[in-house]
Amino acid sequence: MVEAEYILARNVIKLANVIMTIRNREIKELGLTAEQADSLIFFSQHAGASAVDLKAYLGVAHQTARGIVERMAAKGLVTTHVSERDGRYKTVALTEEGRTLCTAMAENGTYTGRTLLQGMSEAEKKQFFSLLTKALQNITTQP
Repeated sequence: MVEAEYILARNVIKLANVIMTIRNREIKELGLTAEQADSLIFFSQHAGASAVDLKAYLGVAHQTARGIVERMAAKGLVTTHVSERDGRYKTVALTEEGRTLCTAMAENGTYTGRTLLQGMSEAEKKQFFSLLTKALQNITTQP
């Protein structure tokens, strides 16, 4: 059984590597870095968030998060505004171009997901999702 568990772990790593290679290629074609892509998705899902919120989400230093936001603003993907509630707080909002890129990334991700699941029945897809969720919970709750 140990060998089967090892092979399973290797196949999961291979799958992750293939998905990351596809993702990196697609976001590069969109003119983004991985951090910028993750940040655009974050700001699209968290209206009114700031670089401080991005810092916590990405697990990076404040200066790093600020730099990501500044580079995205320079590309015309986001704008920053002083918060009406707290003048020390700058909120980040996607521009039309930023929203367009988020839509393109979602379409690319949907295509990758559809490709991953092709040939599976609806029952197999549900089982795969359930088992994958359980495996992620198992691995992320390890000490």
